[in-house]
Amino acid sequence: MISSLLQQLALTFGRPKNAKDARGQAILRTKGIALAFGLILSGVGVRGAALCMSPHEKVVDANDLQRWGRVRLTAPRGDILDRDGRALATTVVTPSIVIDPASIDDDERATVAADLAEILGRDIESVLAQLEQPTRYARLGRDVHPTVADAIRRYPHRAVWVERTRKRFYPEENLAAQILGFVDADGNGRSGLESSLNDELAGGTVILQRRRDRRGRGVDASEFDPDTSAGHIVSTTIDRDIQRAAERALAHVVERSAPKSATAVVIDVQTGDILALANAPVFNPNAVSRNPQSRRNHAVQDWFEPGSVMKPFTIAAAVEAGAVTEDSMVNCEAGYWRTGGSRIRDDHPKGIITVTQVMKYSSNIGSAKLALELGPEAFIDSLRAFGFGQRTGVPLPGELAGQIRHPDRIRTIELANTAFGQGMTATAMQLAMGIAAIANDGVLMKPRLITAVTDNDGLPEWTQEPTEVRQAVSPDTAAQVSRMMQAVMEEGGTGRAGRIAGYRVAAKTGTAQKAHQGGYGEARVSSFVGFLPAEAPEVAIVVMVDEPSKGSRYGGTVAGPAFSELGAATMRALGIAPDLELLDDSVEEPIDVAAVADLDGISMEWAGEGWRVPDLSGYALRDVLVGVQGAGLSLELDGSGHVVSQVPAAGTIIEPGQSVSVVLR
Repeated sequence: MISSLLQQLALTFGRPKNAKDARGQAILRTKGIALAFGLILSGVGVRGAALCMSPHEKVVDANDLQRWGRVRLTAPRGDILDRDGRALATTVVTPSIVIDPASIDDDERATVAADLAEILGRDIESVLAQLEQPTRYARLGRDVHPTVADAIRRYPHRAVWVERTRKRFYPEENLAAQILGFVDADGNGRSGLESSLNDELAGGTVILQRRRDRRGRGVDASEFDPDTSAGHIVSTTIDRDIQRAAERALAHVVERSAPKSATAVVIDVQTGDILALANAPVFNPNAVSRNPQSRRNHAVQDWFEPGSVMKPFTIAAAVEAGAVTEDSMVNCEAGYWRTGGSRIRDDHPKGIITVTQVMKYSSNIGSAKLALELGPEAFIDSLRAFGFGQRTGVPLPGELAGQIRHPDRIRTIELANTAFGQGMTATAMQLAMGIAAIANDGVLMKPRLITAVTDNDGLPEWTQEPTEVRQAVSPDTAAQVSRMMQAVMEEGGTGRAGRIAGYRVAAKTGTAQKAHQGGYGEARVSSFVGFLPAEAPEVAIVVMVDEPSKGSRYGGTVAGPAFSELGAATMRALGIAPDLELLDDSVEEPIDVAAVADLDGISMEWAGEGWRVPDLSGYALRDVLVGVQGAGLSLELDGSGHVVSQVPAAGTIIEPGQSVSVVLR
């Protein structure tokens, strides 16, 4: 058989012996080639049938890429509203110009580029560069004017069209910017409520399969209705008018005192609602600043040693424990006292005075003695009852808890210092809620910033009602502390610059040293806290100014005018009429930036462009240090005792930061 096969091959491919053999070879070769092609075609047919019946995954994917396109569609982000339902943050639809460079012929590219450049107001070269890109999709312009979009729609070329895109928009620009936050290019919240409530605000996302033509353009209309999957609506407690007044008051503080930062908080004392929370510096979330400091919410993200604004809480603890009443007497040691191996001084030296006067004259010694009489456990527990040393629970990112020493580990001098706000830390929000508790018959409320989150049909996803945290002190204690805080605003008190015409105010001032390299430096935090109307409190207000660098650094002088301005605006916004009987007792003109700062008897007068140097003759060294340095002036000293000469002379006007030289004997 093998020999037969070899003979056949020889006959087919060997050299033919004659014409007959050659004809036979040709026939056999033709049949062989036909057989080979038949086998190949049969294999292709079998494989094609197999792919049709059970296609390979890669084949399916390739077919999808050619015929189908995946489109990701996102519903609009939900609105953020103020307490009256006005939008603070919303989503708007804006037109964008899109091109398909691959569908523009080479001979018409220059003409199309010139036409589009004229419509868009751009140079031809930049438009032409985009038309030459090797892509099927490019964006020529975002958020264009509607007239430009209309012109593009009328432009007769299939490669150019208008798309509707969504953009996060803040109608009030920088108003409440640190509360609202902002969103990034991907539509995700990056700070403020936009971040903390991102899941609630974000719209739903779907991926649609749509057929494409041979040019890659969609041919199926979308059946996705974005409004049905829009993000939830967030309703806040912010009063737009009060928020605007708070930011305006802080702008005036920045202009007068040039601080590092400033913050103001306004609280409805009965509900805990945050009516305003303002910060300086500010930013516009429509055009986010690259400076992260301007986006910082100082009211919740900064803690500081509060200083004398803690004295109402110290006195409240002593009254609640039954240790004293508002008329009890305290020996303030004429302004100098040693305890725990250290000394405590008063800026306004007094002898034996009432507890009310301890508040009025802001006595460190009197406050320290009250805390030491209570003891560590009772005193620290009372501060914690007001919410210090723990987060308030406000729904804003980055809230700090502040620090208070543990009663088992606190030394005597540390306990004394804590009584007047030194050696502990707190946030402006904690102070605001604590002061509001005193105004609210001693009831501490949880701060409420969000009242409801609702869907697009108006149905609530969740709501938040006013929430009582605890009874920090009794109503009687709160009433006594309120009366003592009102004395701060009387003649001789430290809060005169915060008076409000027609309203009785309960307040406390504070000027805290800032810790620096294990000790305390020259920088100060100036504060003014209080509530009004004092007889029937409606709102509590905190104004905190960090490191004022111009003029005085005292809380009553720096923050008092802002408190007065904001308090008056808040009363107007809430429709609370002034007491006509109090108008006669009010200042005749608005108080400016401590036009006269009475610092331990040294009258520092602000003369518009600078301080008018007073006659320092006969004043003691300590009085000069407090008075002159407290106004933001440098001091050069020669000798000790009492002032016998000075440069510049009394009556000279000098700018903040300049020097005053004195000789003492």
